[in-house]
Amino acid sequence: MYNKWIKNSVSFVALTGFTIEQFKELLPYFEDAHQKYFNRYELGDKKRKFVINYTIYSNSPLPTVKDRLAFILSYKKLNPIQEQQAAMFNMTQKQCNQFIHSLTAVLEQSLEDAEVMPCTTEKELARKLTKEGEIILMHDGTEREIPRPIDDEKQKENYSGKKKKHTLKNGIIATMTCYILFVGATVNGSTHDKKIADNQYGKALSESIAKIILYQDTGFQGFTPKGVEIIQPFKKPKGIDLTDEQKKINRNISSIRVRVEHAIGSAKRYRIVKDECRLRKNNYPEKIFKICAALHNFRIKLKPFNYPVIKLT
Repeated sequence: MYNKWIKNSVSFVALTGFTIEQFKELLPYFEDAHQKYFNRYELGDKKRKFVINYTIYSNSPLPTVKDRLAFILSYKKLNPIQEQQAAMFNMTQKQCNQFIHSLTAVLEQSLEDAEVMPCTTEKELARKLTKEGEIILMHDGTEREIPRPIDDEKQKENYSGKKKKHTLKNGIIATMTCYILFVGATVNGSTHDKKIADNQYGKALSESIAKIILYQDTGFQGFTPKGVEIIQPFKKPKGIDLTDEQKKINRNISSIRVRVEHAIGSAKRYRIVKDECRLRKNNYPEKIFKICAALHNFRIKLKPFNYPVIKLT
């Protein structure tokens, strides 16, 4: 399948989310992680009794590592039902499910090896913020749809009044270059953004030896970690209009803070975190956004986003 897709560079991006050049940059990390994984595990995450020197069978529906990387990237990019993915790669639905879970583990490790995986705990974030000087960050929350839970309590917990759907939510911290530095633990869609910030990364920001400048929207009103300079738009008082100067400052703040939206949107290039995620095994819904954020980081590490310089006043 890879040899067929590579003939059309435009279709390749549409099918995998990566350009051919970016795919080739990721491939060595994936090959190394693939070999280590299958030396120890069988397809479907079953651990082998003995460590072996794994080679792919010639009759495998995915006969090369390139095909396997294209398979897992396309699954995350397109988010098809497994029958459709299986038909595209000439395999059974059972084989497709096994490849999805095994190759997701391989992809996750390859992104770790490429050093583009975002922090996922407060301790990891604190270690990232140990350098002296000034660090400009932006944060926001992002939601993604899940199937309506059967359990009544789960329905209430996962229902997002904002989206009017059942969702899961993650807190995100991004840098000025749109690099996603932190992806918080996955929580229920009903959880407020400020509560996520307070519980998951507020302490790490306040204890940093660096001077943190944090851009946020008015949804985080009241989030003021100690020692952190908060920049957020003026909130319009009831019955009173903002001044022209305040409106100008708000526009400038928004034009900077939009970078975190661009980072989230780039991660959601992979429709598995944009549309409804149907998988449940291996905590898949909880870990998938972190992987898609790392794929975004890998892309901008090779080709950073460029923005004009903007002054707040």
